[in-house]
Parts: sequence; structure tokens; C-alpha cells
Amino acid sequence: MMTLTASHAPARTAALVIARVVVDGIRHSLPEHAPLFDARATEFVASLLEHDGMNLGIAAGADAFRQVGVAEYAAGKELERLSRAYHSAGRGALPALASLSRQPGAGSALMDTGVEALLRCADVLIRLSTAAYRAAHTPSLAEVRQDLLREILSGRPPSKWAGLAAEAGWIPPARVVAVAAEPGAVRASFGPEVLADLTGEYPHLLVPDDVEIGRVLAGTRAAVGPAVAPAEAAVSLRWARRTLELVRREVIEDGPLVRWSDHLTTHWLFADEVLTTALVERSLAPIDGLPANERAKLAETLDAMLSARGGAPEIADNLGVHPQTVRNRLRRLRALFGARLDDPQARLDLRIALRAELLTPEPGGQATPMRVA
Repeated sequence: MMTLTASHAPARTAALVIARVVVDGIRHSLPEHAPLFDARATEFVASLLEHDGMNLGIAAGADAFRQVGVAEYAAGKELERLSRAYHSAGRGALPALASLSRQPGAGSALMDTGVEALLRCADVLIRLSTAAYRAAHTPSLAEVRQDLLREILSGRPPSKWAGLAAEAGWIPPARVVAVAAEPGAVRASFGPEVLADLTGEYPHLLVPDDVEIGRVLAGTRAAVGPAVAPAEAAVSLRWARRTLELVRREVIEDGPLVRWSDHLTTHWLFADEVLTTALVERSLAPIDGLPANERAKLAETLDAMLSARGGAPEIADNLGVHPQTVRNRLRRLRALFGARLDDPQARLDLRIALRAELLTPEPGGQATPMRVA
């Protein structure tokens, strides 16, 4: 158990010193609620700092933090205000904690354990105020459905949100897809089978796999993740957001609705960009120092050669150039790459590297000079 202690000072003394600073900080941030934070509230905060916070919610001093949650709800204010106040008060106590840790005989771990105790204390205070705030609030159906969506996407098992689903009138389908949309997404037409949060910085929806996605959002760029069981919805949303990110970076071609399943190779190539970059640099090193125009032509010819079944005439036809031009380029490639052009593993690496380079935009958003089929 992490406790706020010093070797030559009782734990309670150190905890009370810090608790007074924390409560003073809360009074400063929430002046209209200052009378609530009396000596009992200070004793309660000291107990949180001294112990792990378990079973302390029944203490008399905890009522102050419950009452402030109810008061904030009655005033129509957001919970985030209380969270900021508690965390700010915790940060404000750090100088006092540092001063205690420098006292003669203070335990060497006092600073570390004290910081952890302050973080834990803020979390307990937030939970107390949040529970009271929500108990005073009767959520609308829309809020219940958003709470359900958050619960599902948190990865909690269905047994944990089954009751919330019933309250929201949502019947879990066998499979769902997550949809990640751009901010400002406009709702089109969807029924109670769709769960959506379009208000935040990262709008998203959870849609049954058999629902036509195109009618769910109106004129908004969006990306669709893989179809999964509801319990795995977070996985689908992660890939939907990754797809949308690659669209924004111009790695994946833009469109009103981009499906994860249409770009599996691209996702594979960009799953570990450090590794992909290393493969490109190693595989294409023989042409890396050439002038841009010559490099682009050789890369184009190399890709066509690796894809072709025939010789120079077929490659020339695919590239739209004279066969003799292709023969000259092939001789140049042979001189640069040598036996690697005959090794199956090296040829595979080259094809992957060429594909990855094609998909990677140049700095400034321009396409790479290499254009391969």
C-alpha cells in the first residue's frame, strides 16, 4: 500500500499538512462551494492520502464532495469543472510535498509515494462527486444510448452492459461495424439499431453489419472498420479510425465512404511504418542516390519487370516505351542490383518496397515521382 509517510514524522502529520493545502486549493477553485469544505473534509482528504481510499467513502467528510456534485448538477454545470478543480488542487500541493521531502529524516520515497497518493486522492474525490451528480440527474434516452456506446467501446463484456442495452432499447446484433467520421458529421437517417456519438472531436457510430452504411451519414467523409461481434467493437473502431487517418494523409484514396476491407495491403504496409521504411531503404538502396528522374524511370521499370511474365517487349508494352529503352534500363538495373534480381526473397522485398513507396506521399502532400501499376 502506498502511503504518505516520513521516517521521523507520523504519517498523519504529513497527510494533514498536504490535505490542508489540497482543500485550500479546492476552495480557491470553487469559491461558491467553499463553506462545504470544512475541517471534516480536510480530515477526509488526509485519510485518503494516508491510506488507499478503500471504504473511506462512508466517512463524514466525504459528504462535502457528494454535495458539491449535486450542487453542480443543480446549477447546470459540467462535471469537468470539478475534475479540473481537484486535479489543480493536487498539483498545487506539490511544493508543500517537496518541502516535506527535504526535511531532515524524511523518507527517501516520500516524494514518489506522495505524488501517487495525490493522484489517487483526486480520483476518489472525482468518483464521489460524479456518483452524486449522476444520481441527481435523470438521463435522457439519448444519453443512455451514448453511455451504452461508451461501455461497449470500453471493451467491457456484454454481461456488464446488457442492462444498459435493455434500458436503451438496443438489441445487440450478431455482428457490427464501427464507423469513424469527420468532425461535424451530419446524421442522415437511421433507427434505434444504430448507436452514435457525433458530438465529439472524433465522431463515431456502431452499426449492425446488415445495415446499409451509405444511408447513415449525409455527405460526410467516413471510414468503416471490420465486421465483428459487439464485444469486439473497439477493434473495429480502431481500424476505422486508422483508415480515416490514412485517407487524411492521402495514403488511401479519398471518398465519401472508405472501407477498411478494401485496403488491407495498405494497412499491412503501414501497420509498422518504421519497419516498412527500413525495408524500403534497404531494398531500394542501389537506386537511392540517383537523380530523381532517372530513379523514377528505373523504379517504374523494376516494378514492371518484377510483375511481367515475358521479356522486354511485354514490359515495353506495359510502360508505353520502346523495347530498346527497356533493354537499356534492364541492363542498368542488373548492374545496380546484381544477383538480387534472381533471388525470390529479394524480389518479394523489392515488390513490397516499391508498393510502399508508391503509397507514401512526398513531404508537402505531393505524390512520389515513382508511379507504378
